[in-house]
Amino acid sequence: KVLNDQRINAYFLNDTVDGANLIGCLDKQVGEAAACPDVVYDCLDMLTAHAGMGISAADFGDLAEDYSLALDDHQAGPAPSLTDQDKMDIIGILASMAPDIVEDPNNDVSVYQRVGRKPAIQTVVGAPGEADSFVDTVANDVEVNGFFGGADFVRLNTCLTRQLSSIEGPALYGAEVDSPGPGVDEGVAIDNKCLDMLTVHQGIVDDMDSLITIDDFNALVVDFVTAMTTAGVPPADIQIYADVLGPMCELIVNDHPNDCPGNNELEVQENLAVGIAPIPDAPYTGSIDEMACVEFDFADTGLNFVNDVDVEIGLNNSWVGDLIIKLESPDGTITTLLSRPGTMEAADDGSGCGQDSSDLIASSPITFTDGGAKDAELMGNTLGTSQKVCQDDMECEYNPNAGAAVPGTLGDLVGADVVGTWRVCVADGCGANGSYDTVSLSIERVKLDPMP
Repeated sequence: KVLNDQRINAYFLNDTVDGANLIGCLDKQVGEAAACPDVVYDCLDMLTAHAGMGISAADFGDLAEDYSLALDDHQAGPAPSLTDQDKMDIIGILASMAPDIVEDPNNDVSVYQRVGRKPAIQTVVGAPGEADSFVDTVANDVEVNGFFGGADFVRLNTCLTRQLSSIEGPALYGAEVDSPGPGVDEGVAIDNKCLDMLTVHQGIVDDMDSLITIDDFNALVVDFVTAMTTAGVPPADIQIYADVLGPMCELIVNDHPNDCPGNNELEVQENLAVGIAPIPDAPYTGSIDEMACVEFDFADTGLNFVNDVDVEIGLNNSWVGDLIIKLESPDGTITTLLSRPGTMEAADDGSGCGQDSSDLIASSPITFTDGGAKDAELMGNTLGTSQKVCQDDMECEYNPNAGAAVPGTLGDLVGADVVGTWRVCVADGCGANGSYDTVSLSIERVKLDPMP
Protein backbone atom coordinates (compact mmCIF):
# COMPACT_ATOMS: atom_id res chain seq x y z
CA LYS A 1 0.00 0.00 0.00
CA VAL A 2 2.80 2.40 0.88
CA LEU A 3 4.60 1.84 -2.43
CA ASN A 4 1.43 2.62 -4.35
CA ASP A 5 0.55 5.64 -2.21
CA GLN A 6 1.73 8.67 -4.19
CA ARG A 7 1.50 10.80 -1.06
CA ILE A 8 4.46 9.06 0.60
CA ASN A 9 6.05 6.59 -1.80
CA ALA A 10 8.78 9.06 -2.80
CA TYR A 11 10.50 8.03 0.44
CA PHE A 12 10.55 4.39 -0.59
CA LEU A 13 10.87 4.18 -4.40
CA ASN A 14 14.64 4.65 -4.38
CA ASP A 15 17.20 1.94 -4.98
CA THR A 16 18.91 2.93 -1.72
CA VAL A 17 15.95 1.69 0.33
CA ASP A 18 16.30 -1.81 1.77
CA GLY A 19 12.62 -2.77 1.68
CA ALA A 20 13.00 -6.14 3.37
CA ASN A 21 14.95 -4.65 6.26
CA LEU A 22 12.46 -1.80 6.58
CA ILE A 23 9.50 -4.17 6.84
CA GLY A 24 11.36 -6.45 9.22
CA CYS A 25 12.29 -3.60 11.56
CA LEU A 26 8.74 -2.22 11.57
CA ASP A 27 7.34 -5.67 12.37
CA LYS A 28 9.83 -6.09 15.20
CA GLN A 29 9.08 -2.69 16.66
CA VAL A 30 5.32 -3.13 16.66
CA GLY A 31 5.68 -6.74 17.82
CA GLU A 32 7.89 -5.84 20.75
CA ALA A 33 5.62 -2.97 21.77
CA ALA A 34 2.62 -5.33 21.59
CA ALA A 35 4.46 -7.80 23.84
CA CYS A 36 4.53 -10.51 21.20
CA PRO A 37 6.53 -13.49 22.50
CA ASP A 38 10.18 -13.78 21.41
CA VAL A 39 10.06 -10.50 19.42
CA VAL A 40 12.98 -8.16 20.10
CA TYR A 41 13.55 -4.85 18.30
CA ASP A 42 17.24 -4.68 17.39
CA CYS A 43 17.21 -2.01 14.68
CA LEU A 44 18.08 1.69 14.96
CA ASP A 45 16.00 3.79 17.30
CA MET A 46 13.33 5.88 15.56
CA LEU A 47 15.02 9.22 16.14
CA THR A 48 18.29 8.08 14.59
CA ALA A 49 16.67 6.14 11.75
CA HIS A 50 14.60 9.11 10.56
CA ALA A 51 16.93 12.01 11.31
CA GLY A 52 17.22 14.44 8.40
CA MET A 53 14.45 12.87 6.33
CA GLY A 54 12.13 15.84 6.78
CA ILE A 55 9.08 13.65 7.42
CA SER A 56 6.00 15.76 7.99
CA ALA A 57 2.94 15.18 10.12
CA ALA A 58 1.00 14.62 6.89
CA ASP A 59 3.49 11.97 5.78
CA PHE A 60 3.23 10.17 9.10
CA GLY A 61 -0.56 10.33 9.06
CA ASP A 62 -0.67 8.84 5.57
CA LEU A 63 1.69 6.05 6.63
CA ALA A 64 -0.52 5.29 9.64
CA GLU A 65 -3.57 5.25 7.37
CA ASP A 66 -1.91 2.78 4.99
CA TYR A 67 -0.87 0.61 7.94
CA SER A 68 -4.43 0.66 9.27
CA LEU A 69 -5.80 -0.40 5.88
CA ALA A 70 -3.23 -3.19 5.76
CA LEU A 71 -4.44 -4.38 9.17
CA ASP A 72 -8.00 -4.38 7.84
CA ASP A 73 -6.89 -6.59 4.95
CA HIS A 74 -5.00 -8.83 7.35
CA GLN A 75 -8.08 -9.18 9.55
CA ALA A 76 -10.28 -9.95 6.55
CA GLY A 77 -7.82 -12.51 5.24
CA PRO A 78 -5.30 -14.67 7.07
CA ALA A 79 -5.98 -13.33 10.61
CA PRO A 80 -9.73 -13.33 11.33
CA SER A 81 -9.00 -13.56 15.05
CA LEU A 82 -7.47 -10.06 14.95
CA THR A 83 -9.96 -7.85 16.78
CA ASP A 84 -10.78 -4.22 16.16
CA GLN A 85 -9.30 -3.44 19.56
CA ASP A 86 -6.10 -5.21 18.52
CA LYS A 87 -5.93 -3.00 15.50
CA MET A 88 -6.50 0.12 17.56
CA ASP A 89 -3.77 -0.92 19.96
CA ILE A 90 -1.30 -1.49 17.14
CA ILE A 91 -2.10 1.88 15.55
CA GLY A 92 -1.69 3.44 18.97
CA ILE A 93 1.78 1.94 19.23
CA LEU A 94 2.62 3.34 15.81
CA ALA A 95 1.25 6.75 16.79
CA SER A 96 3.48 6.81 19.87
CA MET A 97 6.50 6.84 17.57
CA ALA A 98 5.47 10.11 15.91
CA PRO A 99 7.55 12.43 18.12
CA ASP A 100 10.75 10.63 17.09
CA ILE A 101 9.83 10.38 13.40
CA VAL A 102 8.12 13.66 12.49
CA GLU A 103 10.49 16.58 11.87
CA ASP A 104 7.97 18.85 10.16
CA PRO A 105 4.84 19.05 12.33
CA ASN A 106 3.27 21.87 10.31
CA ASN A 107 4.01 20.46 6.85
CA ASP A 108 5.87 23.59 5.77
CA VAL A 109 9.59 23.23 6.44
CA SER A 110 10.53 22.24 2.86
CA VAL A 111 9.34 23.39 -0.53
CA TYR A 112 8.40 19.76 -1.18
CA GLN A 113 5.89 19.87 1.66
CA ARG A 114 4.66 23.39 0.95
CA VAL A 115 3.73 22.72 -2.67
CA GLY A 116 1.73 19.62 -1.72
CA ARG A 117 4.27 16.81 -2.00
CA LYS A 118 4.52 14.37 -4.88
CA PRO A 119 0.83 14.36 -5.95
CA ALA A 120 0.84 18.13 -6.44
CA ILE A 121 4.17 18.04 -8.26
CA GLN A 122 2.95 15.26 -10.53
CA THR A 123 -0.11 17.35 -11.40
CA VAL A 124 1.97 20.43 -12.15
CA VAL A 125 4.19 18.37 -14.47
CA GLY A 126 1.17 16.78 -16.15
CA ALA A 127 0.84 15.53 -19.70
CA PRO A 128 -0.41 16.78 -23.07
CA GLY A 129 -4.09 17.64 -22.77
CA GLU A 130 -3.92 18.26 -19.01
CA ALA A 131 -4.68 21.97 -19.11
CA ASP A 132 -2.26 24.36 -17.41
CA SER A 133 0.26 21.61 -16.64
CA PHE A 134 3.88 22.18 -17.57
CA VAL A 135 3.95 19.48 -20.23
CA ASP A 136 0.70 20.73 -21.79
CA THR A 137 2.02 24.29 -21.75
CA VAL A 138 5.17 23.12 -23.51
CA ALA A 139 3.15 21.09 -26.01
CA ASN A 140 1.33 24.29 -26.98
CA ASP A 141 4.44 26.47 -27.07
CA VAL A 142 5.53 26.78 -30.69
CA GLU A 143 8.97 27.96 -29.59
CA VAL A 144 9.90 24.59 -28.10
CA ASN A 145 7.24 21.96 -28.84
CA GLY A 146 9.24 20.73 -31.82
CA PHE A 147 11.62 19.06 -29.38
CA PHE A 148 8.85 16.89 -27.90
CA GLY A 149 7.28 15.32 -30.98
CA GLY A 150 8.60 11.85 -30.17
CA ALA A 151 8.69 12.17 -26.40
CA ASP A 152 7.67 9.37 -24.04
CA PHE A 153 5.37 11.51 -21.93
CA VAL A 154 4.75 8.82 -19.31
CA ARG A 155 8.47 8.53 -18.64
CA LEU A 156 8.87 12.30 -18.88
CA ASN A 157 6.23 12.83 -16.18
CA THR A 158 7.83 10.27 -13.90
CA CYS A 159 11.37 11.57 -14.30
CA LEU A 160 10.50 15.24 -14.01
CA THR A 161 8.24 14.55 -11.03
CA ARG A 162 11.07 12.68 -9.34
CA GLN A 163 13.55 15.42 -10.17
CA LEU A 164 11.33 18.10 -8.63
CA SER A 165 10.55 15.82 -5.69
CA SER A 166 14.26 15.56 -4.99
CA ILE A 167 14.46 19.31 -4.31
CA GLU A 168 14.14 19.47 -0.52
CA GLY A 169 12.22 16.21 -0.86
CA PRO A 170 12.76 12.46 -0.48
CA ALA A 171 13.03 11.27 -4.09
CA LEU A 172 16.49 10.41 -5.37
CA TYR A 173 16.73 11.26 -9.07
CA GLY A 174 18.62 8.53 -10.91
CA ALA A 175 17.88 5.94 -8.21
CA GLU A 176 14.65 4.60 -9.71
CA VAL A 177 13.22 1.14 -9.10
CA ASP A 178 10.57 -0.93 -10.86
CA SER A 179 7.06 0.50 -10.82
CA PRO A 180 5.04 -1.10 -7.99
CA GLY A 181 1.78 -0.81 -9.90
CA PRO A 182 -0.27 0.98 -12.58
CA GLY A 183 0.08 4.75 -12.56
CA VAL A 184 3.03 4.79 -10.19
CA ASP A 185 6.46 5.82 -11.52
CA GLU A 186 5.77 4.18 -14.86
CA GLY A 187 8.28 4.38 -17.68
CA VAL A 188 11.29 3.74 -15.46
CA ALA A 189 12.77 0.65 -13.87
CA ILE A 190 15.74 -0.42 -11.82
CA ASP A 191 17.54 -1.11 -15.11
CA ASN A 192 16.00 1.86 -16.96
CA LYS A 193 16.64 4.81 -14.70
CA CYS A 194 16.11 8.50 -15.39
CA LEU A 195 19.17 9.83 -17.20
CA ASP A 196 21.38 12.70 -16.13
CA MET A 197 20.63 16.00 -17.85
CA LEU A 198 23.70 16.01 -20.07
CA THR A 199 23.09 12.51 -21.41
CA VAL A 200 19.37 12.91 -22.00
CA HIS A 201 19.74 16.17 -23.93
CA GLN A 202 22.88 15.35 -25.88
CA GLY A 203 22.20 15.55 -29.58
CA ILE A 204 18.49 16.35 -29.20
CA VAL A 205 17.09 18.37 -32.10
CA ASP A 206 13.66 19.75 -32.87
CA ASP A 207 11.50 19.11 -35.91
CA MET A 208 13.71 21.55 -37.86
CA ASP A 209 16.89 19.68 -36.84
CA SER A 210 17.93 22.60 -34.64
CA LEU A 211 19.81 22.01 -31.41
CA ILE A 212 18.71 23.38 -28.04
CA THR A 213 19.73 27.02 -27.62
CA ILE A 214 19.68 29.35 -24.63
CA ASP A 215 16.49 30.87 -26.08
CA ASP A 216 14.86 27.43 -26.04
CA PHE A 217 15.96 26.90 -22.45
CA ASN A 218 14.59 30.28 -21.43
CA ALA A 219 11.27 29.46 -23.10
CA LEU A 220 11.08 26.22 -21.08
CA VAL A 221 11.77 28.17 -17.89
CA VAL A 222 8.94 30.56 -18.71
CA ASP A 223 6.59 27.61 -19.32
CA PHE A 224 7.67 26.05 -16.02
CA VAL A 225 7.11 29.26 -14.07
CA THR A 226 3.72 29.70 -15.77
CA ALA A 227 2.61 26.19 -14.75
CA MET A 228 3.84 26.67 -11.19
CA THR A 229 2.16 30.07 -10.89
CA THR A 230 -1.12 28.73 -12.25
CA ALA A 231 -0.95 25.94 -9.67
CA GLY A 232 -0.71 28.55 -6.93
CA VAL A 233 2.92 28.00 -5.97
CA PRO A 234 4.25 31.18 -4.31
CA PRO A 235 7.02 33.09 -6.10
CA ALA A 236 9.51 32.38 -3.30
CA ASP A 237 9.03 28.64 -3.73
CA ILE A 238 9.21 28.89 -7.52
CA GLN A 239 12.54 30.63 -7.04
CA ILE A 240 13.83 27.70 -5.00
CA TYR A 241 13.15 25.40 -7.94
CA ALA A 242 14.67 27.90 -10.36
CA ASP A 243 17.83 28.16 -8.26
CA VAL A 244 18.31 24.39 -8.51
CA LEU A 245 17.25 23.94 -12.13
CA GLY A 246 18.96 27.08 -13.49
CA PRO A 247 22.52 25.71 -13.24
CA MET A 248 21.38 22.73 -15.33
CA CYS A 249 21.25 25.10 -18.31
CA GLU A 250 24.73 24.09 -19.46
CA LEU A 251 23.69 20.41 -19.35
CA ILE A 252 20.51 20.98 -21.35
CA VAL A 253 21.60 23.55 -23.93
CA ASN A 254 23.50 21.60 -26.57
CA ASP A 255 24.06 24.56 -28.90
CA HIS A 256 26.57 26.96 -27.30
CA PRO A 257 26.13 26.01 -23.62
CA ASN A 258 28.51 28.82 -22.74
CA ASP A 259 25.58 31.15 -23.42
CA CYS A 260 24.08 29.99 -20.12
CA PRO A 261 24.11 32.49 -17.23
CA GLY A 262 27.35 32.43 -15.30
CA ASN A 263 29.23 30.61 -18.04
CA ASN A 264 30.75 33.65 -19.70
CA GLU A 265 32.21 37.03 -18.91
CA LEU A 266 34.14 39.70 -20.75
CA GLU A 267 37.32 40.72 -18.96
CA VAL A 268 38.99 43.88 -20.20
CA GLN A 269 42.42 44.80 -18.89
CA GLU A 270 43.93 48.15 -19.77
CA ASN A 271 47.53 49.22 -19.42
CA LEU A 272 47.97 52.97 -19.35
CA ALA A 273 51.55 53.61 -20.35
CA VAL A 274 50.88 57.34 -20.97
CA GLY A 275 53.66 57.75 -23.46
CA ILE A 276 56.42 56.35 -21.28
CA ALA A 277 56.66 52.87 -22.79
CA PRO A 278 59.06 53.30 -25.73
CA ILE A 279 58.95 51.43 -29.02
CA PRO A 280 62.59 51.43 -30.12
CA ASP A 281 63.56 51.65 -33.74
CA ALA A 282 65.19 48.41 -34.93
CA PRO A 283 66.80 46.02 -34.79
CA TYR A 284 63.94 43.60 -35.38
CA THR A 285 64.79 40.25 -36.94
CA GLY A 286 61.59 38.35 -36.23
CA SER A 287 61.91 37.50 -32.53
CA ILE A 288 59.23 38.66 -30.12
CA ASP A 289 61.95 39.18 -27.50
CA GLU A 290 63.24 42.10 -29.62
CA MET A 291 59.88 43.86 -29.35
CA ALA A 292 58.55 46.33 -26.77
CA CYS A 293 55.90 44.42 -24.81
CA VAL A 294 53.13 45.21 -22.35
CA GLU A 295 52.04 42.38 -20.04
CA PHE A 296 48.58 41.40 -18.79
CA ASP A 297 47.98 38.81 -16.06
CA PHE A 298 44.69 36.90 -16.13
CA ALA A 299 43.74 34.98 -12.97
CA ASP A 300 41.85 31.71 -12.57
CA THR A 301 38.14 32.53 -12.26
CA GLY A 302 36.65 29.18 -13.23
CA LEU A 303 35.84 30.65 -16.64
CA ASN A 304 39.18 29.74 -18.10
CA PHE A 305 38.64 29.08 -21.80
CA VAL A 306 39.08 31.74 -24.46
CA ASN A 307 36.03 32.39 -26.60
CA ASP A 308 37.11 35.66 -28.20
CA VAL A 309 40.06 38.07 -28.06
CA ASP A 310 40.31 41.72 -29.09
CA VAL A 311 43.27 44.09 -28.80
CA GLU A 312 43.00 47.87 -28.73
CA ILE A 313 46.20 49.86 -28.92
CA GLY A 314 46.99 53.56 -28.83
CA LEU A 315 50.42 54.37 -30.27
CA ASN A 316 52.35 57.46 -31.16
CA ASN A 317 54.41 56.26 -34.10
CA SER A 318 55.26 57.54 -37.56
CA TRP A 319 55.30 55.43 -40.71
CA VAL A 320 52.79 52.69 -39.99
CA GLY A 321 54.47 50.65 -42.73
CA ASP A 322 57.38 50.01 -40.36
CA LEU A 323 55.28 48.51 -37.55
CA ILE A 324 54.87 44.94 -36.41
CA ILE A 325 52.34 44.14 -33.65
CA LYS A 326 52.02 40.71 -32.06
CA LEU A 327 50.01 39.05 -29.29
CA GLU A 328 51.50 36.25 -27.20
CA SER A 329 49.24 33.96 -25.14
CA PRO A 330 50.30 32.25 -21.89
CA ASP A 331 51.20 29.04 -23.71
CA GLY A 332 53.56 30.90 -26.03
CA THR A 333 51.28 31.02 -29.08
CA ILE A 334 52.11 34.15 -31.08
CA THR A 335 49.50 35.82 -33.26
CA THR A 336 50.71 38.55 -35.59
CA LEU A 337 48.15 41.34 -35.74
CA LEU A 338 50.00 43.72 -38.05
CA SER A 339 53.08 43.18 -40.19
CA ARG A 340 54.37 46.26 -41.99
CA PRO A 341 51.20 47.11 -43.95
CA GLY A 342 51.67 48.04 -47.59
CA THR A 343 55.15 46.55 -47.61
CA MET A 344 56.12 43.56 -49.74
CA GLU A 345 57.87 41.35 -47.19
CA ALA A 346 59.95 38.36 -48.15
CA ALA A 347 60.22 37.33 -44.52
CA ASP A 348 59.26 38.44 -41.02
CA ASP A 349 62.72 39.86 -40.35
CA GLY A 350 62.30 43.64 -40.34
CA SER A 351 64.57 44.17 -43.33
CA GLY A 352 64.19 47.43 -45.25
CA CYS A 353 61.84 50.29 -44.50
CA GLY A 354 58.09 50.23 -44.87
CA GLN A 355 56.17 51.77 -47.71
CA ASP A 356 53.13 53.27 -45.95
CA SER A 357 53.98 56.71 -44.56
CA SER A 358 50.82 57.41 -42.56
CA ASP A 359 51.08 57.64 -38.79
CA LEU A 360 49.41 56.34 -35.66
CA ILE A 361 48.35 58.69 -32.89
CA ALA A 362 47.50 57.52 -29.38
CA SER A 363 44.35 59.64 -29.13
CA SER A 364 42.85 57.57 -31.98
CA PRO A 365 43.49 53.95 -30.95
CA ILE A 366 43.03 51.06 -33.35
CA THR A 367 41.37 47.74 -32.62
CA PHE A 368 42.28 44.28 -33.88
CA THR A 369 39.42 41.80 -33.96
CA ASP A 370 38.58 38.78 -36.07
CA GLY A 371 36.12 39.96 -38.68
CA GLY A 372 37.31 43.55 -38.37
CA ALA A 373 36.03 46.01 -40.95
CA LYS A 374 39.34 46.35 -42.78
CA ASP A 375 42.31 44.09 -43.49
CA ALA A 376 45.27 45.19 -41.39
CA GLU A 377 47.50 44.93 -44.45
CA LEU A 378 45.56 47.87 -45.91
CA MET A 379 46.00 50.11 -42.88
CA GLY A 380 46.62 53.69 -44.02
CA ASN A 381 46.34 52.85 -47.71
CA THR A 382 44.11 55.86 -48.42
CA LEU A 383 46.21 58.33 -46.42
CA GLY A 384 49.18 60.47 -47.28
CA THR A 385 52.41 61.09 -45.41
CA SER A 386 51.87 62.10 -41.78
CA GLN A 387 48.11 61.68 -41.96
CA LYS A 388 46.72 59.80 -38.99
CA VAL A 389 45.15 56.34 -39.18
CA CYS A 390 41.68 56.25 -37.61
CA GLN A 391 41.64 60.00 -36.94
CA ASP A 392 41.75 61.03 -40.60
CA ASP A 393 40.24 58.04 -42.40
CA MET A 394 37.73 56.94 -39.70
CA GLU A 395 38.95 53.36 -40.18
CA CYS A 396 39.72 52.15 -36.67
CA GLU A 397 38.87 48.42 -36.64
CA TYR A 398 41.09 45.88 -38.36
CA ASN A 399 41.13 42.20 -39.15
CA PRO A 400 44.62 40.90 -38.29
CA ASN A 401 46.97 40.05 -41.14
CA ALA A 402 50.20 38.18 -40.38
CA GLY A 403 51.94 39.23 -43.58
CA ALA A 404 55.19 37.27 -43.89
CA ALA A 405 54.98 36.04 -40.29
CA VAL A 406 53.64 32.65 -39.21
CA PRO A 407 49.97 32.54 -40.29
CA GLY A 408 47.35 32.68 -37.56
CA THR A 409 44.27 34.56 -36.45
CA LEU A 410 42.76 35.57 -33.14
CA GLY A 411 40.18 32.88 -33.81
CA ASP A 412 42.93 30.28 -33.44
CA LEU A 413 43.04 31.18 -29.73
CA VAL A 414 39.46 30.04 -29.13
CA GLY A 415 39.58 27.18 -26.64
CA ALA A 416 42.99 28.18 -25.28
CA ASP A 417 43.63 28.65 -21.55
CA VAL A 418 43.02 32.22 -20.41
CA VAL A 419 45.02 31.95 -17.20
CA GLY A 420 48.52 33.38 -17.18
CA THR A 421 50.51 36.22 -18.70
CA TRP A 422 49.60 37.66 -22.08
CA ARG A 423 51.84 40.08 -23.96
CA VAL A 424 51.07 42.71 -26.59
CA CYS A 425 54.31 43.54 -28.38
CA VAL A 426 55.30 46.19 -30.92
CA ALA A 427 58.41 46.59 -33.08
CA ASP A 428 59.46 49.35 -35.45
CA GLY A 429 61.60 48.06 -38.27
CA CYS A 430 62.90 51.41 -39.46
CA GLY A 431 62.87 55.16 -38.78
CA ALA A 432 62.01 57.12 -35.66
CA ASN A 433 61.13 55.73 -32.25
CA GLY A 434 57.54 55.63 -31.01
CA SER A 435 55.70 54.97 -27.77
CA TYR A 436 52.74 53.18 -26.27
CA ASP A 437 50.06 55.29 -24.69
CA THR A 438 47.29 52.78 -24.04
CA VAL A 439 46.88 49.08 -24.63
CA SER A 440 43.81 47.06 -23.70
CA LEU A 441 43.26 43.34 -24.02
CA SER A 442 39.67 42.07 -24.04
CA ILE A 443 39.05 38.37 -23.55
CA GLU A 444 35.65 36.72 -23.51
CA ARG A 445 36.10 33.97 -20.93
CA VAL A 446 33.87 30.89 -20.88
CA LYS A 447 33.43 27.92 -18.57
CA LEU A 448 33.30 25.09 -21.10
CA ASP A 449 35.77 24.40 -23.87
CA PRO A 450 34.19 25.94 -26.99
CA MET A 451 36.35 23.67 -29.16
CA PRO A 452 35.91 20.24 -27.52
